[in-house]
Amino acid sequence: MQKYEVVLLVDASLSENNRKEVVSEFEKLIKKNILQEDAMGLQQLAYNLGNKAWNDKAYVYSYYVEAEAEDLDMLKKNVLYNKAIKRYFIFKMDKSNEFLTFAKVNAELNAVIEWWDAKKLWQKVNFFSDKKNAKYINRKSIMMLKKYITRFGDIKPREYTWNPVGTQKKLKTVILRARELWFIAYKK
Repeated sequence: MQKYEVVLLVDASLSENNRKEVVSEFEKLIKKNILQEDAMGLQQLAYNLGNKAWNDKAYVYSYYVEAEAEDLDMLKKNVLYNKAIKRYFIFKMDKSNEFLTFAKVNAELNAVIEWWDAKKLWQKVNFFSDKKNAKYINRKSIMMLKKYITRFGDIKPREYTWNPVGTQKKLKTVILRARELWFIAYKK
């Protein structure tokens, strides 16, 4: 069995009871396979969901599951026909990837952001190359990922960040996944 992270973006215009009903229906489908879950709450997205200009927020739910390919196919079919779930993503998790909750990541990174801003602008800072900080290379650490993006929306090059090659590749993958989830804009 392979481990995956399933991310759901649920329509923010739903009432709380309807939203809970949609989420509970989804959880019934994969109840035996859920290892951990994380309700990230209402999130501001970089783009609008659908064609309405005001629809740029969604409730985000993340599940760490262990499943077979057949289970994922069944899951995809059920999610496709649910109008309340605006987008969904299934990310394959490696053994090196750790499932972190959004609240925990944000709480720990708030102190780090203050330290980061206190640094001088001309200094090169390689936050993710430190082994204790490597666990924060995650699409849920949106505040820190934005520090590695230029004002034009490009990923900062390795010469500027001083990250090792492997760390820079992981960082690029995570930023691309955060862009897929619309947590970060592609171009500004």
